[in-house]
Amino acid sequence: MKIAHISDLHLNRKFRRRNLEKTERLIEFALSKLADHIVITGDISDNSNERDFADLRELLIKYDLFHSDKVSVVIGNHDIFGGVELASDIIDFPSRCEKTNYNLKVEIFYEYFRNLFDSTVTITEGKRFPYLKIFNDTALIGVNSVNYYSKLKNPFASNGKVKKSEREEIDMLLSAEEIRNKEKIVLIHHHFYKNSEAGKSSENSIWSRIESHTMKLRGKKKLLSLFKRSGVRIIMHGHSHDMRLYERKGIVILNAGASVDGTASSLFLVDIGQGELNISSEILPPINVKMSDYYNEPVVL
Repeated sequence: MKIAHISDLHLNRKFRRRNLEKTERLIEFALSKLADHIVITGDISDNSNERDFADLRELLIKYDLFHSDKVSVVIGNHDIFGGVELASDIIDFPSRCEKTNYNLKVEIFYEYFRNLFDSTVTITEGKRFPYLKIFNDTALIGVNSVNYYSKLKNPFASNGKVKKSEREEIDMLLSAEEIRNKEKIVLIHHHFYKNSEAGKSSENSIWSRIESHTMKLRGKKKLLSLFKRSGVRIIMHGHSHDMRLYERKGIVILNAGASVDGTASSLFLVDIGQGELNISSEILPPINVKMSDYYNEPVVL
């Protein structure tokens, strides 16, 4: 089983016009490496724009990937609340967040990617997250870690939280008998860095400095303890714009948040076989370099 992991595509036709092209190159590269499944861990849209969701959906359809057994997605904070494009947006952003209908935004996200949820199992009927998806010898647990907006506890809509009731649902999904002997992988948007480790999720330098102080996943220790006792070996996430492999409580954690950040593009490839993990980080060249000059293997569609 080979999984390609990308994140934080921040699609935006106006301000980040090359991101869709970078995303397509990553998909082509993943297919050329014979990836069985592609995982996208949130922030598909830069500014919670439905057009961005449609752009990715059309791209997945183009490569015959708009199927639950080929791609899995979870939602990110930009998919719900959007972000800041210009310095002048900083003043208006909190009021925009306050007016955002959180549950409606989650439903819109689901509707655009409904096909990718076809084979998922949830504990509560009508809830989209957390979900369980099983294929081959792998079980994916998709988690929504985006916290609700709060002037005091989440003033820039970048903090994460998984409340107790949802942790209980995750526990039930991970305890399912049918996945007892399967490789368990958690898909979530927010990172598990220690509080002393800096992170950024915006290319706007002013906003990045402000936001870096609030980019936290509250209750991450409880989540890690749950994952550890449930036999989870891998967590995939984004949010902070880094390509980083690290470990917490013996769990391998991959951050693919810099997939389209900067001039180059990056992704993780995770090869799972007979209990062994083979993880590589692949860096694609800038867009003005021909992909055919970078790798010679044919793209498999």
